[in-house]
Amino acid sequence: MLFNFKQKKSMKKVIYIASLVSILFFTNQSNAQEITVFQGMWGDEFYQDKDKMTWKEFGMAMDSNPASEVYWSKSKKQFGVTFAAATANLGFGIWYLVNENNDKETTAPIIGFASTAVVGSIFYCLANKNKKNAILEFNDSLGKTTYRLVPSDSGVGLALKF
Repeated sequence: MLFNFKQKKSMKKVIYIASLVSILFFTNQSNAQEITVFQGMWGDEFYQDKDKMTWKEFGMAMDSNPASEVYWSKSKKQFGVTFAAATANLGFGIWYLVNENNDKETTAPIIGFASTAVVGSIFYCLANKNKKNAILEFNDSLGKTTYRLVPSDSGVGLALKF
């Protein structure tokens, strides 16, 4: 026999303590922080703690949470419609300028320009609302942990939070 009974018991204690310390370390490191949005010169800037996030990192964070993913996917689609309306708006503006310079009828370009501006504005507001809701859902989900290790008077215990 390689180890006697006392050595096996002490090895089990060492393994138990080492695994407990590693669980404590990894659970404390995995706590995510809230996302904050600031209006920058070229658009929204996203921060998690003091670290600036790229759009790709922000999108991955939104996709990691099922509740925020719904709002985020709606927001992306609505921004796509906004971009399409802005492109059409630019086209109607150029059409208006060409017709104005050639003394042609300008009623159709004016109606198109106005309608695409209204549609683009509506979808832009909806996209921003859904983006805000996605961030709020993501931040709300951070406080809902299913378990955490907490120190107590008699040692370290596992606390369940519902």
